[in-house]
Amino acid sequence: MIEREIKLAADVGMEMPDLTDAIPNAEVGPVSVVHLDAVYYDTPTLSLARAGITLRARTGEPGPIWTLKLPTPSDADAFSRHEFTFDEPLGPVPTDARLAACAHVRSQSLGSVVRLHTERSEFTLSVDGLPQLKVCDDVVSADGGAVPAIEFREIEVEFAEGVIDPAGVDDVLTRLKAAGCHQEKDPIPKALRALGVRAFDPPDVVVTGIDKRATVKQLVSYALSRSVSQLLDHHAGVLLTTEPEHVHQFRVATRRLRSDLGSLEPLLDGHWTTFIRDELRWLAGEVGRARDAEVLVDRLRAQVQRLTPDDARAADGLLDEASQAATEARQHAIAAMSTTRYQALLDVLVEAARDPHIAADPPGLADQPSRQFVAALVRKPWKRVARAVKALDPYSPDAAFHAVRIKSKRARYAAEAVEPVAGRDARRFAEAVAELQSVLGDYHDSAVAEAWLRSAAKSTPSTRLVAGELIALEREDRARLRKDFDKVWKKTSRPKLRKWMS
Repeated sequence: MIEREIKLAADVGMEMPDLTDAIPNAEVGPVSVVHLDAVYYDTPTLSLARAGITLRARTGEPGPIWTLKLPTPSDADAFSRHEFTFDEPLGPVPTDARLAACAHVRSQSLGSVVRLHTERSEFTLSVDGLPQLKVCDDVVSADGGAVPAIEFREIEVEFAEGVIDPAGVDDVLTRLKAAGCHQEKDPIPKALRALGVRAFDPPDVVVTGIDKRATVKQLVSYALSRSVSQLLDHHAGVLLTTEPEHVHQFRVATRRLRSDLGSLEPLLDGHWTTFIRDELRWLAGEVGRARDAEVLVDRLRAQVQRLTPDDARAADGLLDEASQAATEARQHAIAAMSTTRYQALLDVLVEAARDPHIAADPPGLADQPSRQFVAALVRKPWKRVARAVKALDPYSPDAAFHAVRIKSKRARYAAEAVEPVAGRDARRFAEAVAELQSVLGDYHDSAVAEAWLRSAAKSTPSTRLVAGELIALEREDRARLRKDFDKVWKKTSRPKLRKWMS
């Protein structure tokens, strides 16, 4: 779930204001008092805290003991985090929680770093029996953190998504602030307060903006850190949720990393680059199976909607088979992401983003202006696209179009990597190539769907009729997409889009 709350700091002796009529027609529930004891886990370098992540075991209230909280985009006032719970007893960190945190822990040890004792007074405001918000008044004492013993008070206003009137929230906040609470610009989790200044250091991977004056090393660090950060951000989502977008973004990160290491290879140490690209090929392949299976399920569902009701019902078996394959493929990806090989690769990627190995020849390359190299870095992958398209003819197999797609993706990624240095011309070029890539992506998805349908029809004769209908729809789609490809190619190959590469 997503925990959404507003945090306010208060003096320990502050008197809680009356919130009885803060929300029209609301009833204030009775105050309950609980005593909570929480142990927070992190690495010796506080990698989790620095990434905005908390992992704790807390007793004193009903429900699961273990909780992992991950940052998520929030609005101007509320502090939002994805919250995952694990119903395991006190003791070692649960395996699922440990694996979900692995992207930031990697090869470091994971142990307790601080203990918080909280006296919580809480009550709810409800309208017509439906809870609108809950107010938690916490007095916290900590030991084992950066300071031997500290005590502080925090007021949390947790509210139900899409239920409460925003004006009611404003009134509650106004009363709390009038009583002495103050709202911090950047809400701070309790554990971070206790852990001290080290918990507020930058995370292991920071995407530092660059401009046209960037050096070679700054350009490479920028390009790699974007994708490494994306991979770290979606790691836990792949392991703990069934949301397809996490698998999609994770695979995009691995592919972009591999592509950027290829396009930036003239600036990098060759042996170092080859090793990382080989490991990324392995990871992309393991996770790619899950993404391909999810795309296939979505495509089949959409195509089934084009059939008559009777034929659509006949396709249920195909959809069930594809869904089962997608579930198995995701489990395969999770298994790969639970290995020491993956953990070791994460260590290498984080170090690559922070300190890439720039080529030793010519001497001093790392500190040279990158602007003199960016055009050539994109020109080379683009030429490969142009040659592949030139080789196409009306009878070219689907695989030939897929090859153009792969080359187009590499050209696009190269342009996006150098955009801060090359400017808007690189962005326009990348946008045009992305449109070409999109058409070819749909084309490839259609070809994969037909191949899967043919295989399914062979293994399950009862589905042959409806599989044949779906294959016909896929062929119809690819005929249209070939025409779309011709139109998009004319637009993408316009010389003025590449003038900046001259």
